[in-house]
Order: sequence, then structure tokens, then C-alpha cells
Amino acid sequence: MESCLVCGAPGAEAHFGGISCRACAAFFRRYFHSKKSIISCTCKIRFQNSHPCRECRIQKCFAAGMKQSIQNQRGKHSQDEKHNYLRESTSTSSANSLSLLPLSLIHTHLPFKDTKNITFTVPNFSKYETKRFEVFSTLGSQNVYHTTSLIHVDIGLVCNLVMDVFPDFNKLSVIDKKCLINSFVTKLWLIEPVLDDVHNMVKYQKMEENEVKNVLCSFLDGCFEEDGEMAQEDIWRTFGSYWMYSYRFIIEPIIRLSLDQMELMAIIWIIFFDHAYNDISWKSTNLCWSIRKVIHRELRNYLIEKFSGDVEMAENRFLNLLEIPMIVERGEQNFKKKLYFFN
Repeated sequence: MESCLVCGAPGAEAHFGGISCRACAAFFRRYFHSKKSIISCTCKIRFQNSHPCRECRIQKCFAAGMKQSIQNQRGKHSQDEKHNYLRESTSTSSANSLSLLPLSLIHTHLPFKDTKNITFTVPNFSKYETKRFEVFSTLGSQNVYHTTSLIHVDIGLVCNLVMDVFPDFNKLSVIDKKCLINSFVTKLWLIEPVLDDVHNMVKYQKMEENEVKNVLCSFLDGCFEEDGEMAQEDIWRTFGSYWMYSYRFIIEPIIRLSLDQMELMAIIWIIFFDHAYNDISWKSTNLCWSIRKVIHRELRNYLIEKFSGDVEMAENRFLNLLEIPMIVERGEQNFKKKLYFFN
């Protein structure tokens, strides 16, 4: 099976004189039908490891051998493409493959309002946050020791939330459920500051280093064993770089995306149902894969409706949102490195 010469995705075939996947072929077609003016490269101001801008992506299409002259000779979809798509859409397995199709094909097949799982999550997540706030507000001191001492309660709340929205989760083995929940809670701790900082971003950006140092030291105060306390300078030298990294490379990039509730719910479930774990069974891997596909599909449907049917804007937003799980993953890896170093 050939790989796309534009983005590297598997399952490529001939499109417009070059070898590409269906998504890049759809982009190539839309590029010349779009009324938007051609702008210069914006890759330098985009997130690290993000998808290339429109200008760079079209240049990659040209480099792959795709030709505008061939595109101009065809309609939006050739008869073969229509025939293949209709045959695929009537297949019983098409639901799991929809998220691999370009948005221009998806929105012609699925109703925009097919977002029941994400929609159902919004009130449930609100209840989860309320319960979580009630539990953690009982702490007299909000330092790291007291906060982490309630992790078992946090895990129980997450488990109830998942089973309320996705009952099939309860069919998994206890080991697999623990693995998924424990992994998610760590990631949730990385995302949680976003929910607060989105309203206080300007305040935190103006904080001087000494102010940040005081916040960090007070958070770690009282969490060391007797005779093992660390001076403030040692705390800052050990953990300060991680805090600054987290705010600059995790919290701020996510805040800048200005997520609405539906987008946040979709991202949370995409992060939770990670099918790439090595220590879960095939049954759990398949369930995670299937649910992720559903969430991808619902998120796309929601974005198309949000942007009033503007498929290109919806696709760009979708790709930007999918950078969040990668941002969180990098943050988690950095956190584990710091934890390993400290131990």
C-alpha cells in the first residue's frame, strides 16, 4: 500500500496526476474552488508539530505531481469517486472509516446534528466538575500532598463519568479500566489549569518570576518528609522549569484556541480513549478505537454546523483541535521525566 506523498498517510492512490490520500486530494480540489485569497506561509506562527499552512500544503501537492490542469478538467467528484463513496457509505463497516474521509464527503452523508455523545457529556461533565470542586474544597490546605491524597476520589468520579456517557466501558476488565482511568487522570491534571487560567490569563502573564516562585513554593510546602525539606531556592531550581514549561507550552497554546464546551468535551474523550497503550487488551484497544472514531465524526459534524457549512474552516479548526492531545502527551512525558529525575 502506497503512502501519500503530501502528508505520509497510508492508503494513497492516484489523484490529479500525483499520489496522495483522499484528504489531500480533497484539499487540492478545494484550494482552487475556494474564494479565499492566497496568503503567505504562516508555519512560523503555528504550534510546534502542527499541520502545515495552506500555502505549504499546496506546494507539497505540486511536488507530489498533482496538477491544476487535471483538476480543472474534472468536477468536484468524478463518477468513479462517487460510485466508490456510495458503495462505502452503504457498507456496515463504514461508520468506523468515516473519520478518515475528507470533510467535504462526510458532510454530504451525515446530518450536522449527529453529536449525541458530545452533547450528552456537557451536563454530565458539569456535574463531575461540581462534585470534584466540593471534594477538593474540603481541603484546609491546597498543597500538593493534600491534593494528591484525594486521587482515589478523583478516579472514582472519572469512572462514574465515563460509564454514564459510554456504558460499554463497564464491560472491560478491571485491569483495563484502571489503566485507562489512571492514565487519563494524569492528563486531566495537565488540562485542568486551562479551565481556570482562561479567565485569568492576563493576570498570570503579568506575574513576575518571584510571584510565580511564591505560588510554587506554597503549593509544595509541607509535602516533604521530616528532615527532607527543601529550601525555596532548591524547590524553584528543581521544579520551576517544569512549571514555566507547562504554562508556556501546554496551558497557553490550549487557551489560545478558545475552546467552547462541545469542543472541550470532544477533546477530553479523544484523550481518554487512547488506543495506543501497550498494556491493555485487544478488546479495550478496539473499543477505544471505535469510540474515538465516533467522537472524531461528531466533532466534525459539530464544526461544520458551527461554521455554517464552511467545510474548509471546519477542517482547519478540526486539525488545530487535534493538536491538543499531542500537546498534552508531550506535557505528560516532560512531567514523567522530571518526576524520574527527582526520585
